[in-house]
Amino acid sequence: MHPPESRLVDWILGHSKEAKHNLSNSGLPEPPLTEMGVETSFEAFATEKDVHEEAFAGAVARVYRVEPENVVVTSGASEAIFLAFSVLGKGKAVVPIPNYEPMMSVPRWLGMSLEHSLDGPVVPDAVYGLTDPNNPTGAKLGGAVLDRLSEVSKRAQVFVNETYAGFAFSEPSTLYSRLEGAVTCSSMTKFYGLGRLRVGWMIADPGKARLLRSGKRLVSGHDAEYGLWLAKQVLDRRDAFVKRARKIYTENLATVRRLVRMGSASATLPDAAPFCLFHYDGGPDSVSFAKDLLRRRGVLVGPGDFFGSPKSFRLCFTSARDELTAGLGELSAYLESG
Repeated sequence: MHPPESRLVDWILGHSKEAKHNLSNSGLPEPPLTEMGVETSFEAFATEKDVHEEAFAGAVARVYRVEPENVVVTSGASEAIFLAFSVLGKGKAVVPIPNYEPMMSVPRWLGMSLEHSLDGPVVPDAVYGLTDPNNPTGAKLGGAVLDRLSEVSKRAQVFVNETYAGFAFSEPSTLYSRLEGAVTCSSMTKFYGLGRLRVGWMIADPGKARLLRSGKRLVSGHDAEYGLWLAKQVLDRRDAFVKRARKIYTENLATVRRLVRMGSASATLPDAAPFCLFHYDGGPDSVSFAKDLLRRRGVLVGPGDFFGSPKSFRLCFTSARDELTAGLGELSAYLESG
C-alpha cells in the first residue's frame, strides 16, 4: 500500500493564508443563504421530523430524474471517490491524465495498479475513472471518448466525477443515465459554493448503490443532518443558485478570456468549469514555479504536476471580479518578467 498522498489539498490549505490573490479555489464563494430563501435557523431544523439523508437523496433524484434508491449520500465528492475505488475496485484503475489528483492517489494508496490510457484492451476488473468536465482543463468528454466509455462500461466499471457539470448551464443530466452500469458523483461544494457543508452524492444502479451505501456506513456512518437539511433546501431552490452561478461564471470567464496568453504561458478556455490549465515554456517544474509566483507576487495557483501535467498550472476564476482582476494582473506581470 502506498503512503497517503494529498499534495493538491495540502498545497491549497497550507498556503491560502499567505496568498494575497488566491486563484487556486475551484468552488464558488459561499452564497447568502438566507437572502436566497434558505432557512438556516438551527432551532427551525430541530423541529423537523424528516430523515434528512432520505430527504436529500430524494431531492437529488428529482434533479437528475432518477429514483431515490439510485442515490448514495456522501461526505462531499472526496468520500465518493474513495468509495468508488475501494468498494468497486478489484486491483486495477485506469485514469487518463491530466486529472484531479485524488482520482489517481486514492487507487494508488489502495494498492491498485494504475494506468492512464483508455485505448488498450478493456480490463474487466478495472475501475475506469474520469472527471467530466475534466479537472484541471475544464474540457467536456467528447464523442469519441464517450463512445469508448460506452464500450468499456459493458465489461468494466466506469466511474465519472461530475462535480463541475453544473457549469454547462444545461438541463441537469448525469452519465449514469447514458453509460450502462456507470457510477457518477457530484457535490454541493463547487457549483453551489457550499464547501464547508461537505455534502455530496453518488448515482448508481440499485445493486451498486447498496454496496456503496454499506461502504459509506463503515467509512463515515452518516452525514451531519443539519448540512443535509440546508443542502436539500438549496436543491429545492436550484433555479436561483443557477442564476447566481451563471452570473459569476460568465463575468469572470470574460475577464480570463482577455488574458488566455500571458508572457510564456497560454491556456485553452474551459467548456464548462471555473478554471483552466495554463502551460508555460521552459522554466522550473510546476511546484517550484508556483512557489516562486507565490513568494514574488502573492498569487496562489495549483501546480500542474499534482494533476499529472508538468510545466503547467491550474488557474481558478471563482473570486470576486476585482480580486480576480488584481490577481491576474500580478500573474501577468510575473510571467512577463520571465
